Amino acid sequence: MKKLFLIMLVALLAFQLMANGSGESGAAAPKRLTFATGSSGGNFYVVGAGLANTITNLFPDRFIVTGEETGGGSANLVLIENGDADFGIAMASSIEQGLSGQLTSGKPMENIRGFLPLYPSYLTIYALDSNPVKTLEDFNGKTVGFGSKGMAMDKIFRELLPKMNINPANIFNDGHGATATAVSQGNIDAALLFSLPPFPAIAELEASTPLHFIGLTKEQQEFLISQKPFYTAAKMPKGAYKGVTEEYDTVTEWNFAVCSAKLSEQDVYDIAKTLFENNPALVQVYKGLTNVTPENEVYFNVKLHPGVVKYLDEKGVKIPDSLR
Repeated sequence: MKKLFLIMLVALLAFQLMANGSGESGAAAPKRLTFATGSSGGNFYVVGAGLANTITNLFPDRFIVTGEETGGGSANLVLIENGDADFGIAMASSIEQGLSGQLTSGKPMENIRGFLPLYPSYLTIYALDSNPVKTLEDFNGKTVGFGSKGMAMDKIFRELLPKMNINPANIFNDGHGATATAVSQGNIDAALLFSLPPFPAIAELEASTPLHFIGLTKEQQEFLISQKPFYTAAKMPKGAYKGVTEEYDTVTEWNFAVCSAKLSEQDVYDIAKTLFENNPALVQVYKGLTNVTPENEVYFNVKLHPGVVKYLDEKGVKIPDSLR
């Protein structure tokens, strides 16, 4: 009898566990999503990991978003296209490469959709104050840093400078931190990058070594924009760096958070709406995220996710048909 009672008790407990696990009152497990960022220490890594944490904190019962360290914007787009990431950060130039098939052996990417506008980056050209390079034309015959080899900026300026009759003797390719070090050691004459100032490596260099910054002529500015419509005319703000004593003409390029077209409209709508309406939480991640506003969605150069479009329509934000 005792043995029979124990068997019945075990069976009853098992039945209750099954009922609790399968009943309507059981909470669904949070969806696990991946946010592709960049290399550790860079802005993309900080922003991507911060956004991942923010989404998780705002939706604790619905999403667990993990930031993943990657090789940067181009790598992020490939990860999303292949279904290995749900969100990622990329510059407009990298998106253009992805849409034209340059990142995937000639096949245009189809799975990338616009999510959040993050912040504009300024074309920043700098050199030691003692270096005679003072204009773009002075690049002729000199050694100039273009950032990492094969990345969007490197490819674009290898293409466009010769069209402007500007031909450096040598191009130095490495990360922007290593490039700043090469400038400081006199191994290269000047360097360029896109960044929201102050870029840490430049600010650190300028703390010990005077620098000067090189602006664009109106003709150069207009030419770059005509060749790459995702560039926007801008002025480097006075005081952006110690050496920027007056504002000067340059161009900006936007950094974006993109997402997979396979994410549901409702999920993306809910996340986008919540992030837009909690901007102070984003600014705690990175000060440049004050630019995460619905109105800045118009700067995208890839179609927006339907969830984002739904939110923009509700807010009355007009976007071109090309982004729908």
